[in-house]
Amino acid sequence: MGKDECITFLKWALPRLQMQWDGFRKVHNQVCKRIYRRMDDLGLESYEAYREYLEAHEEEWEELDKRCIITISRFYRDWAVFDELKEHLLPELAGQARSGNRPLRCWSAGCASGEEPYTLSLIFHFALQASFPDLEWEITATDLDEHMLHRARRACYTESSFKNLPEEWVEEAFEQENATYCLRKRFKQGVEFVQQDIREEQPEGPFDLILCRYLVGTYYQRTLQTELYRKLAGLLVPDGLLVLGSHEAVPEEVERLQLIDKGKQIYRKG
Repeated sequence: MGKDECITFLKWALPRLQMQWDGFRKVHNQVCKRIYRRMDDLGLESYEAYREYLEAHEEEWEELDKRCIITISRFYRDWAVFDELKEHLLPELAGQARSGNRPLRCWSAGCASGEEPYTLSLIFHFALQASFPDLEWEITATDLDEHMLHRARRACYTESSFKNLPEEWVEEAFEQENATYCLRKRFKQGVEFVQQDIREEQPEGPFDLILCRYLVGTYYQRTLQTELYRKLAGLLVPDGLLVLGSHEAVPEEVERLQLIDKGKQIYRKG
């Protein structure tokens, strides 16, 4: 079974899952390996046989869907985005929350093993707390993969995860345990992990900031993108922010989100 056979299979199967092939073009090898292992478990010797198996066993689509989850994550990923949040946008949102006498609420969608929501936590502790000492903040982090969420709650990482994180933050926020670095307890506080499939459900809003990067706009079909981005807009407070991945964009049909930083793909709810 070769690479081309897997690509042909994915181009057939992904639309049924409301996903698009373009999003998997660079990462399909990871998915193909998972599918091959699944086929081996089922005793199937070709992608054509697996296709027939899917057509005969409706419940197998859920198994295939699980094997199409892509998890690429690290702290301060796309450093320019987090610099903009740290220096300008989060202080602005924090000021609005304080004026409204309410917590600052953020949602990290597709959080994988937790690097993104914990990056927000570190920014709050190291860059915002001095200016907003009495402000409460809450971070909700969701992902479909319970295994990833277990790793996120444990919060232990290898050194490669800190490529873009300030060295002094690493030294203060993490304890080294052999070859891993584990986040200290106080930096976990305020971060809640929830297993959810964003296609089926979303956490209860409203939120000041939603990070939905390299998920909806990368892997899902445009019609589903439009539906989900409209839902995300509805979960934002007035003037709240939605941050996407660097090559993602909100479809024009979603009217309530205005692009305020094209290079960083940051949208404001109008």
